[in-house]
Amino acid sequence: MHDRFRIEIDPGAIEESMRQLRDRALRAVDQGRYTKVRLKYKGKPVAPDIPLAALIAMEGASLLVTGPLQVLLLNLGVKAFIEVEFLHEASERVREGVELFTAGEADAAEAKYREALSMNAEDPSAWYNLGVLLRITGRRDEALAAFEAAAKSSTHADGVRAAEALEKMRKGPRNL
Repeated sequence: MHDRFRIEIDPGAIEESMRQLRDRALRAVDQGRYTKVRLKYKGKPVAPDIPLAALIAMEGASLLVTGPLQVLLLNLGVKAFIEVEFLHEASERVREGVELFTAGEADAAEAKYREALSMNAEDPSAWYNLGVLLRITGRRDEALAAFEAAAKSSTHADGVRAAEALEKMRKGPRNL
């Protein structure tokens, strides 16, 4: 699960941009939903994913010295937009589940999807991928329930796919 936003970086007002980023990061920590931050410039990551607590500590310490993130942003040298994504640890479990499922390890993949759901019960990607696995392994009723849970997120790509899968399953033969 991702929470995304853009921050305008103005080299003349870098402190304000950093304050906005810190405020959003602190809210994410307070909610306990996210564990990592990904910064992108023109759609490409500018650094490896950063643990959320490390970002807050690093930028909080920058009151005394210029933090590495501020140096990076200042090096852009012009007004720009940085895309910020807060990443939930559950997303990593879903990714691991997809890899396991692709490798033919359905039981291990299911465990990863369920682990992701224990971390974030509303994760549309975990619900969708679990639904696919359940459908393929012949557990139609469970698959329908998983797709229904994923489809609640109508703006998320996996929520949309889940709604499509639900429609096909309801129209098609019982063994789909």
